[in-house]
Amino acid sequence: MAHLLTFLRRSLLFLLAFGVALYACIYFSFRTDFPVISAKTPAVFTQPAWQFAFYGHIFGGILALTTGPFQFLRRLRKRNLRLHRQLGMVYVGAILLAAPCALYAALYANEGWIARIGFAGLAIAWFITTLRAYTTIRAKNVLAHKRWMVRSYACTAAAITLRLWLPLEMAGFHLSFATAYQTVAWLCWVPNLLFAEWLIARRKFEL
Repeated sequence: MAHLLTFLRRSLLFLLAFGVALYACIYFSFRTDFPVISAKTPAVFTQPAWQFAFYGHIFGGILALTTGPFQFLRRLRKRNLRLHRQLGMVYVGAILLAAPCALYAALYANEGWIARIGFAGLAIAWFITTLRAYTTIRAKNVLAHKRWMVRSYACTAAAITLRLWLPLEMAGFHLSFATAYQTVAWLCWVPNLLFAEWLIARRKFEL
């Protein structure tokens, strides 16, 4: 039973991570009728810095979403440590690009300052937790590295939980889009980090 639960948990995470990453690829059609983009004023949308930040955080987020789950596979680390390290460098590099981009994009988030502060907080937490994951493994502190990687991917997974919470808020709790968006700017990552701390306390580092 334990092996079955592990398989189901791992499969669900991979399915959600790759599903959201695949969905995010539609933004690279560079169409302007998607909800996030169409809500921007022309002054924002045509700003080169905003465009770089927006697409940079999506590109980095896709790489982080899809490489992150592999980092928690104990069997992969034991059988191919080199691949684990290479995927880890891709993961860290993707976030060190994406997080500053996300922070800049958060300054222009829809639905006001509540959403902007929420997404900015996520970007900062994403950057710090990932940087700490990198510096601890460079210092050969494997245990601390594992803990910070759990926190880092909890922030990365905000891309998943945002897309789960937002329709639930609107359909289940009948919130307006504006209210739901302001709430999800916090709800998509704060509970994730709390859950990460629970996993760390139980020493559940592998999928």
